[in-house]
Amino acid sequence: MPVSNYPTAGETDRHVLGRANDFIEHGTLPEESITEDFFARAAQLNAVDTEQSRESRMRTLLEAGLELLEKARDPAINLLNVTARTGLVVTLTTVLRQLVSYYVEKAIREGDSSDATRAWAVAAITMIGPAVSLMGAIRDECSGTSTVQTRLGRVCMASITLGALLLSHLTGASKNMLTAVISTNVYTVARDVANAFFPLQDNAGAPSTLSTGVTTAAYGTVQFALEQLNALMPLSGAGRYAAELGYSLGADVIQGTLNAVGAITDDFIFILCRSWSLLSPSTGLALTPPDPESLQRSVLEVRAGARVPSREQLANALLNVNASRTSAFQALNHALGAAGVMLALSDLDEGTQGHLLVLGLATVLMLIYFPFIWTCSQRVERVNEPAPLSENPAP
Repeated sequence: MPVSNYPTAGETDRHVLGRANDFIEHGTLPEESITEDFFARAAQLNAVDTEQSRESRMRTLLEAGLELLEKARDPAINLLNVTARTGLVVTLTTVLRQLVSYYVEKAIREGDSSDATRAWAVAAITMIGPAVSLMGAIRDECSGTSTVQTRLGRVCMASITLGALLLSHLTGASKNMLTAVISTNVYTVARDVANAFFPLQDNAGAPSTLSTGVTTAAYGTVQFALEQLNALMPLSGAGRYAAELGYSLGADVIQGTLNAVGAITDDFIFILCRSWSLLSPSTGLALTPPDPESLQRSVLEVRAGARVPSREQLANALLNVNASRTSAFQALNHALGAAGVMLALSDLDEGTQGHLLVLGLATVLMLIYFPFIWTCSQRVERVNEPAPLSENPAP
C-alpha cells in the first residue's frame, strides 16, 4: 500500500497512510499523537493479536477503522431522527396554520363583526390554554404526579398569558388578533396530536435547571436570527390576504421550513444539554455501573417512532404539553400585538420598530421556556441506571 498510490491525498492523509503501511509491514505503531483514537485502538487490538502477520495487522486496522465509523454513525442517526420527525411535523402543521390564517382573515374582513365582538372572542380563545392547563393540574394532583416544578410552571405560564392578554386589551391590539389566536390554537393542537402519534424519544435524562437555562439562551438566539431571516421571505398566511395577494402554498412551505429549522435546532440542543454531565450531573454516565453493557446503553440515543397513543399518552399531550404550548404562543401573540401598537405610537422609524419587535419576540420566547419545561416535568419513578428512552418535549 505505497503512499505514492494516493497522489491526491493531503499531507496529513499521506502521513497517516505511511504510518498505517509501516504498521502492516513491520508491526510498528507511530509514537506521535496523529489520529490518536485510531492508532490507540489499533494498538489495543494488536496487543491481543497472536498471529502477528501482515494479514492480521490489516484486519486490525480495518476493525479499528470500522469502530471509529460506528462511533461517528450514532450522532448522525440521532440528528437524522430529530430532523425527520420534528422537521416533518412542524413544517406540515405550520403550513396548516398559515392556510387557516389566510382564510380566517378573509372571512373576518368580509364579515361585519364589531371590534368589541372580536376582542371578546380573542379573550375567550386565549383562555382555552390556561383552562386546559388547570384541568391538567387537577389530573396531576389526583394521580400523584404533580411536583413543585409542575405547579410553579402552570402558575407562571398562566400568569404570563393573562398578563399579555390584559396588555393587548388595554392597548387595543386584541380587537385585531382574532386570526392569530385561532390559527395558533389550530397549530398547537395539530402539532401536539401529531407528536403523540410520532413521538421523539431519547435517553438523555431529565432536564436540569442548568441544561434548561443553556437551551433557553440558545433558543432565543436562534429564533432571533430566524426572525431576521423571515423578514426577507415572501408574505405568508394572513399577511398575504391583508396585502391583497392570492394564497401561495410555496410561501407557506417556506414559512414552515423556517419554523422547522428553529424547532429542530431547539430539540437537538435540548437533548445534548440534558445528556452532557457538566450541565446535568445527575444523569448519564454518572449513574452508570462501570460494566461494558451499561456503558454501551448509556450512549446517547434519539429515536423517532410511530404508535397509536393510549388514552394516558393523549391526555399527557393535551393537558400538559399542548396546554402549555398553547398558553405560551398565545402570550407571544398578545405581547407582540401590544408592543406593535405601542411602537406605532412612538417616534421611532419603521426599521427600529421592526428590530425591537424581533428582540421582543426572542425575549418572550425565552421567558416562556422554563415554565413550559416545568409544566411537563411530572413525577416519574427513576432508578439508578442509564435513562430509558422517554419523551421530553420542548417548546
